[in-house]
Amino acid sequence: MSTIKVAIATNSLGKSAAGHTIHRKLQASKAHGFDGLEVAFECLEAHAATYILHQSRNDRLLAAAGDIYKLATSLGLELIALNPFGAYDGLKDPHDVEIRLQEAELWCQLCQVMHIRIFQICTALYGIDETKITDDPTVIARNMRTLGHLAQHYNLRVAYEAPSWGIHNNTWQQVQRILDFVNMPNVGHCLDTFHIASKEAGDPFNSKSPIRNDGHRDLQSSLEELRRTIKPENIVYFQLSDATVADPDQDGYPRRDIKQPSFMTQSRNCRIYPCEEHKGGCLPVIDIAKAVFDLGYSGWVSMEVFHTDMWDQRSS
Repeated sequence: MSTIKVAIATNSLGKSAAGHTIHRKLQASKAHGFDGLEVAFECLEAHAATYILHQSRNDRLLAAAGDIYKLATSLGLELIALNPFGAYDGLKDPHDVEIRLQEAELWCQLCQVMHIRIFQICTALYGIDETKITDDPTVIARNMRTLGHLAQHYNLRVAYEAPSWGIHNNTWQQVQRILDFVNMPNVGHCLDTFHIASKEAGDPFNSKSPIRNDGHRDLQSSLEELRRTIKPENIVYFQLSDATVADPDQDGYPRRDIKQPSFMTQSRNCRIYPCEEHKGGCLPVIDIAKAVFDLGYSGWVSMEVFHTDMWDQRSS
């Protein structure tokens, strides 16, 4: 029986913009017993910005990736994923697709330098020009298949995630439909307890009743379908987090954007570790974790926690 390994996202260990360096994050993850890390691209970019400015962007990123891998190896940590690639899956214009594929190839090279095996991509999200994307699953699948072939050249698996505020695709079922069209062994799910629980059951701005009417019923129906539909080998990796209720006015939030979708506000500012009920955790994430593990899943489990605390400039 495989032993499940636990990772944490680098941007869950403090925001780079608040002065938390990637070196300190790796050291902290080792000190607290994690086996590996998801490398958030924003953390890699922040480290690359410390390199000589006359180098090209690609050279700075590749050099930074090598340094991160060297430190991770010295600490006995595995770098498991690079994320989140986006603004790609639903693109309609071949020229737009090609531009993003050039960036995707750089990401693949960065994965190779860091000995990462998982390339994570999310569905199209708020902020993208919606006139440039389509909800046509055959177009999305064609783009994802192209990405899958690119990833194969670098011996990578593509983890495809549906954030709960995705423009066209925001459920695991919708991603599954795309994956059925793609039909490639190296392209599979990134499942996340927050996204599934919030989409199926959550009411992010309702402090009195953070679960919608019939939310538990809807979630259980979704999980029953998941048990019938997804095979454990089709899960590239599994992310865990709960959340507290969000403030619709976003008072005091580091990045205030009243136009963003409500689930995005909650995700950016309120995601906490599972079982932190004392902090006000409100989503039925344990039910989701149990359903995934009952499938026989035994791959990487990663904590993805995004909270206003990550902007604290404290060093501990």
